[in-house]
Amino acid sequence: MEKFRKIVATGLVGLALLAAACSSGPSDEQLQKLVETRKAAESAEQRVQDLEQQKKQLQQELEAKQQELARAKAERARVERTVSEGGQQ
Repeated sequence: MEKFRKIVATGLVGLALLAAACSSGPSDEQLQKLVETRKAAESAEQRVQDLEQQKKQLQQELEAKQQELARAKAERARVERTVSEGGQQ
């Protein structure tokens, strides 16, 4: 029974492929949709590239700000130590 199902399924797929191969080709409407889809895909790819570049720039800015914050915290700690040492003398 299982073998019969496989044979029938294979036959149906074969018939579908044969029917598709015998068609006269894509219609103008199908070609237009293909062109529009291709343009949309290219636009989406460009958008992805732009967003990846923007992400990279933002990550660099974040790293710079984090370094700046670390320097400011170190400076603050140094000033607090200086002030507390001056108050003890």
